[in-house]
Amino acid sequence: MNLAFVTFFELSAILKVQKVNTSYRTKMEKLEILIQRTKERNTEAFREIFESLEARIFAYANSHVSKREDAMDITQDTFIDLWKGMKGFSYRSDEEFYGFVFRILKKKIARFYKQKRNDVSIEEIEIDAGFTEEHEDYRHLLKQINMLSEKYQEVLRLRYWSGMKLSEVAEFLGIDEGTAKVRHFRALNELRKKIKE
Repeated sequence: MNLAFVTFFELSAILKVQKVNTSYRTKMEKLEILIQRTKERNTEAFREIFESLEARIFAYANSHVSKREDAMDITQDTFIDLWKGMKGFSYRSDEEFYGFVFRILKKKIARFYKQKRNDVSIEEIEIDAGFTEEHEDYRHLLKQINMLSEKYQEVLRLRYWSGMKLSEVAEFLGIDEGTAKVRHFRALNELRKKIKE
């Protein structure tokens, strides 16, 4: 099956339609087994991986872009590249796999901003002209998070938008778990200070 030209919704539908009777096994197999089966091009195994990661990937992408549609596109592209890249992945731990997935995601976000540099939307022009909407939501918090150093922003986004454990954050960032805990603690303290200002 060629997944290179399907939309996010089509990908989700394809993977959900291909469900098979799973009463003979546990609801969610161990990740290592799912990865091995996906490497053998088993779409049912990939569907289970997709369903377990979809919300986390989307939340992380959505925390980096302003439009839901862009986050959906980034999520779709991440899963397409994950499908393509599974043959070359060697499982060592769940955390390493999550790091692999989120590295693909970060590359997709970087590519999105690289392509976007030359694009100017009508919404951006209106905002620059002084037009603002009154919304009471998490934008104030995001603005404060964006004022933190990059390493603190990344830890908070991975921890809270993607729902990663600190051990997974550490694996993804290529740092010790103790360092991830310290960055998380310091990021929260810095954020509290900025919010009180």
